[in-house]
Amino acid sequence: MSSNLNIKKVCQHCQQIFIAKKITTKFCSLVCAQRNYKLKVQQAKLQKAESETAAVVTGINSSLPTTNKDHPKELLDITTLAYVTTLSERTLYRMMEDPAFPKIKIDSNLRFHKETVIKYIIEKYTVYERKSKKKDNSRR
Repeated sequence: MSSNLNIKKVCQHCQQIFIAKKITTKFCSLVCAQRNYKLKVQQAKLQKAESETAAVVTGINSSLPTTNKDHPKELLDITTLAYVTTLSERTLYRMMEDPAFPKIKIDSNLRFHKETVIKYIIEKYTVYERKSKKKDNSRR
């Protein structure tokens, strides 16, 4: 059964008046419908990225201790951290595979808070020596 309806509507994308054959028609053409869909997807991606960024920023603020104004360079890059801790960069990269390792990602750069990294290394990698019983091998 065909419809003989001719309804004047306004396109939701380009705001032009068009004649619709159905009551549910929202766009004047397929091109407008595709462009509107693309805009919705793009806005959803932007909103998701903004919410993730806000979550990361709040996570960074809560995980870092309060910084002193006396020490402006408390966030170190991997090379400086390797120098400070006297560990190789490769060793630090291996340690970073552990999710508990204290690292901060700013854009595409990794930064490290010196004191928290040193505390982490001390807590995680300190070797405790056992007291061993030594036998006297001296002859009587």
